[in-house]
Amino acid sequence: MSSVEVKSKEPSAITPCQKFQGHTEWVYGAIHLPGGQRIMTCSLDGSLRVWNLKSGKQIEDDWCDGETGVRTIALSPDGKKVVSGSVDGGVRLWDIDTGKVTGRWTGHTGGVKSVCWSRDGQRVLSASLDGTARQWDVENGETILTPIKAAGHCLFAVVYSPDMTLFATGGAERPWDNTGDNKSAIRIWNAKTGELVATLEGHTDCVRCLVWTQDGETLISGSYDRSIRLWNTSTWKQITLLEGHTSHVGSIAISPNGRILASASWDSTALLWNFDDNQPISLPLQHPSAINSASFSADGKLLATGCDDENAYTWDVSAIVKEAGLDELLLDERDKSILAAEATTRRPVLPFDPSADATRRPIRQPIVVPRRQIPQGFFDDSPDHARVSAQHSFHPRSWASHVNTLSVQFSSLFRPTHSDTHETLSRPGPFHWVRNRLSGRQAGEDISLRAHPSAVVDVPYAKGKRRNACARERRMKIIPLKPGNLAASTSRPPNSPAAQHSNGATQAQSSQAQVATSTSTAPPVANTTSHTNPHAMINNAGCWTRFWLFFCCTSPKYTHDHQ
Repeated sequence: MSSVEVKSKEPSAITPCQKFQGHTEWVYGAIHLPGGQRIMTCSLDGSLRVWNLKSGKQIEDDWCDGETGVRTIALSPDGKKVVSGSVDGGVRLWDIDTGKVTGRWTGHTGGVKSVCWSRDGQRVLSASLDGTARQWDVENGETILTPIKAAGHCLFAVVYSPDMTLFATGGAERPWDNTGDNKSAIRIWNAKTGELVATLEGHTDCVRCLVWTQDGETLISGSYDRSIRLWNTSTWKQITLLEGHTSHVGSIAISPNGRILASASWDSTALLWNFDDNQPISLPLQHPSAINSASFSADGKLLATGCDDENAYTWDVSAIVKEAGLDELLLDERDKSILAAEATTRRPVLPFDPSADATRRPIRQPIVVPRRQIPQGFFDDSPDHARVSAQHSFHPRSWASHVNTLSVQFSSLFRPTHSDTHETLSRPGPFHWVRNRLSGRQAGEDISLRAHPSAVVDVPYAKGKRRNACARERRMKIIPLKPGNLAASTSRPPNSPAAQHSNGATQAQSSQAQVATSTSTAPPVANTTSHTNPHAMINNAGCWTRFWLFFCCTSPKYTHDHQ
C-alpha cells in the first residue's frame, strides 16, 4: 500500500495594496497626509508629489523648488506643513494647502539626510552630511543654538525626545571603508543647552536611523551593521538586539499605538516586528530594490515605503497582523486595558452540554404578598358595592355561593325584617304594585325608602380648603348649612310623597339644627346626601307577601341589596 506524502502549505507572499509610480529617481521618503486619503513622496529627482491613496494616481503637479534632490521629508504635528531636507544642504518649509515653499533655511554645507519636528511644532531639527545638527525656529527660520558637531565625519539621523528636552544623533565617525572598523556611537544632547548628555556604543557600523518611543522610555536605532538595537533611556544601556535583515537598515518606524515596529532595509525587504516579544510578525515584505523609508498611517493600518526602483508602495498592516493571529496588536494600550477590565467582569460562558435537558427552565420563587385583614363591613357603604356583588354572584365559579344565597333568601321570607333608618325616594320597580296589593297598604303608606349608600360627613371648613378629606369625601358635594335654610339643602324633591310623609321629622330636625347653629361656634356642617339610585323596602311584610316577592322579584336588584 503506497503512502501519500502531505506537504504543508507554505504561506503566500505578501503583495502591496497600491503602487505609486511617476518619479524618475530614487524615492527617499513617503509619508501619510491628514485625512487618510493621500500620501506624499520625495525623490532625488527634486520633486515632492501627492498621491491618491486608493487609486495610486498623482493628484497635483510636482512640488519643486529648484532641481536639487530631496532626501527627507516630515509632516508637522498640526498636519499643515511639511519640512524637507535637500542635497544642496537647504531646509525648506512647505504649505500643504498651496504646495508652495514658505521658508528656506540655509546653513548646512552638506546634504541634509534627516529632519524632525518638535512635538509642539515650534522647532525643527536637521542632520547633515557636514557632521552637524541644527535646531531651527519655525516662525523666523533662525537657528536656536550654534551648530552642534555631533559626529566625526557625517550625520545620518536625528530625533527629538517626546518631552523635547533631549535629542539624539547618529552617523559615521569617519569615512566608510571595507576594513570592518566603522564603529559609530549614538549621542544624546541637551536640547536647551546643546551639551552632551550620554554616548551609546554598540553598533559596529554607521547609525543610519533613529526613533524614540512615545513614552520616552526607549530609543531605537538602525545601522549599516544590519541590526536594530533598543536602548533604555534611564540607564542608556542596550536592552534588546533585533536581527533579521541581511543588509543595511535604512529606516525604522513605530506604529501610533507603539506595538508594531517596521524596518526597511537595502536587502529589498521590510519587516514588521511584534514590539511585545520582539519577534517578526510575518514574512518579509518584498520590494524590487533597496528600501529607503517606511512610515505608518495615523491609524496604524497602512505602511508606506519608498524604494530605489523610483516607486512607492503601501501595505495593509491590519490584514497582515490579522493573518498572523495577532489582532490585539492593532489596539492601543487604552483599548487593551478596557478589554482586560471587561474580561474580568464578564460572566464565563459555559460549554454546550448536549445531554442537558433543553426544556429545563429556571425555577422562580413565588412572590409572597402579605394579606391584609380588612374589617367586616368596611365596603358596605360603597356606591359600587351592590353592583360588584351582583356581578360576582353570577360568575360561573361562584354558582355554589349563589345557590346558598337563594336558600338564605327563601328562608328569610318567613323571618321579620328591619327597615333602614335612612330614607329617600325610589323609582317604582316592575312589581311595585304587587307589593302594595299583597301587603294591603296604600301607596306610600308605611314604606321606608333607603338610599344606598347615604352618609352625612362632618368636615371642618377652613377658608375654602378641605382638610383631612378621604377618598369617599371627594365624591361628595360639600354644602355648608346656613341657619334658617336647612330645608333648602335637602336633595329630595319638595312634592314627593316621601317628603310629605316625613315633613314633621324634617321640621323637627330643622329646628334642632337652628338651635345648634345659634348656640355653637363650631364651623358649618356639610350635609352630603348621596344621589345614587335608591331601592324600596317594604316594612313588616307578611309571609305570603314574602313568598310571592321571592318568585316574582329575584333579580339581583332585589336579592342582593336586601339580603
